[in-house]
Amino acid sequence: MYRLCLLGCVLMLAACGEKAPDEGAIRVSVTYGTFKPACVRVEAKDAKGHQEATDIPASAFKNPEKQEVLVAVRRKADWDTALSLTVSSFTEATGDRCAGEVVETRSSEQPVVVPAKAFARWDLRLSAEDSDKDEHLTGATWRKQPDCDDLNADIHPGATETCGGTVDLNCNELVGCQEANCYGTPCDDGDACTLNDRCVGTGREARCAPESTKTCPQPGGACQPRQECKPETGMCETVSSPAGQPCDDGNKCTNADKCDANGTCSGTPLSCTTTEQCLAAQGTCNTSTGACEFTPSPNTTPCQDTERCTEPDLCDGNGHCVGTPKVCTPPLCQRVKQVCSATSDCEFEPDVNGLCTTSGGVPGVCQADLSCSPFPYRPYNFDPTTIAAADIGELKTSADITFNTADKSWNPTSAISTAASLKIVSMPQQNGNPPVLLIPVKTLELSGTLRITGSSPVILAVYGDANVSQSILASGSIMNPTAACGASQGGNGTYGGKTGGGGGGAGNGTPGVNGGAGYNNSQRFGAAGTSRPTGAEPLLGGCPGGNGGGNGSATPGTGGAGGGAIQLSVARNLTISKAVGASGFGGQRGVGGGAGGGGSGGRVVLEAFQLTLHASARVTANGGGGGRGGSSTNNDGVDGANGSEDSANPAAGGDSGNDTGGSGGAGGAGTAGPVKGSDGIKDAFNTEGSGGGGGGAAGSIHLRSVQSCSLAIGHLISPPASGGCTAP
Repeated sequence: MYRLCLLGCVLMLAACGEKAPDEGAIRVSVTYGTFKPACVRVEAKDAKGHQEATDIPASAFKNPEKQEVLVAVRRKADWDTALSLTVSSFTEATGDRCAGEVVETRSSEQPVVVPAKAFARWDLRLSAEDSDKDEHLTGATWRKQPDCDDLNADIHPGATETCGGTVDLNCNELVGCQEANCYGTPCDDGDACTLNDRCVGTGREARCAPESTKTCPQPGGACQPRQECKPETGMCETVSSPAGQPCDDGNKCTNADKCDANGTCSGTPLSCTTTEQCLAAQGTCNTSTGACEFTPSPNTTPCQDTERCTEPDLCDGNGHCVGTPKVCTPPLCQRVKQVCSATSDCEFEPDVNGLCTTSGGVPGVCQADLSCSPFPYRPYNFDPTTIAAADIGELKTSADITFNTADKSWNPTSAISTAASLKIVSMPQQNGNPPVLLIPVKTLELSGTLRITGSSPVILAVYGDANVSQSILASGSIMNPTAACGASQGGNGTYGGKTGGGGGGAGNGTPGVNGGAGYNNSQRFGAAGTSRPTGAEPLLGGCPGGNGGGNGSATPGTGGAGGGAIQLSVARNLTISKAVGASGFGGQRGVGGGAGGGGSGGRVVLEAFQLTLHASARVTANGGGGGRGGSSTNNDGVDGANGSEDSANPAAGGDSGNDTGGSGGAGGAGTAGPVKGSDGIKDAFNTEGSGGGGGGAAGSIHLRSVQSCSLAIGHLISPPASGGCTAP
């Protein structure tokens, strides 16, 4: 139930300062500002729905001088102990009741707890204000538009505002021409120098704009005082003098032209001086162009240009300083890092592994310590520093050619144009081994296959780069007997009865194998050649196979020659895209007698600063195959095949020609060893066969490179290189 009956005795209780009732009460203080309400209503309610209100007309305010209304709210016995309070202010009061419009309503944020036999307190300040007393409020909660300027009574909602005004009097955020129905009406933009001001546009885009602007007559001279219209008066008045302002006196040989106090334009005569080295210090001004002109200095006048790396510097007679660029010539074993420029001199850096020439005139390779060495490493078998520059020639061929180590001749001579430049040095080797022929060259250019024959090993020492795009083959002609081979050459077979034994195969990197026995001479085959050391020093060729056994009427087969020995020692880059080989020869067939054994492969040594084998490179030292033995009716067999110069296929032994002779054994190649010669047999016609020759062993191959070897997929090395690719 809603009742207006609470405060009759409660007001007296608060005013008299009596003690609180048993149920407790709340002292309520309501203060206000520049707007004094006509009436204040205080309402209290609890959560059970109990609700009561009391109106206090302004005439009943107890502390009007403090702008405060004091009210005591007593809780009834059947109410909750927590009460929610609401205060409303009104524009009017009728008797002791509030009337008119509700200006403002405020409530407690939380219910106020009323203590028994004591007072609680709740203070509230009303927000409505009317500082300018124009009866238009700010801070009220009603729906009326608030006053936009509560300090000026002339400004409030509904105030009269003209199209020429400059202040928003009616609080609609529009001023003057922006008001409704102002388009085209007269206005004043505040500038007396504008004429016929009218409102243009509508709404917020509207403005007061003139139809025209007053102009003032001006004097003719650029340095005469100017007339301007003053916005405050609308009168034309003389403004400040242009003295000191820039102008143009029409003379191109003056600069900094300015107006003076007399209204004249004048400038400072141009001073023609220069610090240019190749021009006269004092010049003259060209009145038609305003440019300074100077006389050039003679072309013999010394000067200094901006380039640090030019010398000497002289004037060119046209006013320019010109120098001759300095050539950056690097010292030995250095290369240009920074060329001459306007800001730097020549700079150099080490040219490690670059080509150079030693003090003795020998082609060489630059070392890290900037010294020039004929080789960046110590080759096998010789000292490159001992070779005189005059002994380093060129090896250039125009077709296939053969070099015979026996007499040091070239055949055909027409295929080599540089033979006269070549120095062939014979170097002895220890322990009775054959001497090495050293051929030092600075250029190796082959236009056909180079084949090396004879019993002497050969070293091609190249002082520079070598690109081997043609084959170099040391097939050898190391025939029986060879003292240097000793027991490593194959043993000879013997003859007895009607047949002979086959010759043994020669040994080199691996042992050779026995030849086959004759049918009625089982113990008379040639013995296998023993293996010999596989190192690169000394440089040795292969060994010959043993001869077959025979007599006057039975011709034995000769053992195959061993492969030669070839060493390529290159100071810089050695690139191979063709065959380099030293494979052995096959043993000859027997005619009635035993067949010869296959010769062993020789030795190939490749060493360089950088060794590169392309996919087409073939490096071989394969053994030759043994021949087939003859028969007792003097039927001959078949020669064994020579060792392959471009594959890892074993050389086939002779296996045809008659029915009773023993087949020759295959030569060693790749990782396969040589094969023993077969024994002779007897057929139904009582024909007896001689033994076949044993296969020759493979030789040895050595690769050596300061840089890691570059081995393209597809290259071939047969047999595999001893130790792989080693570093010096």
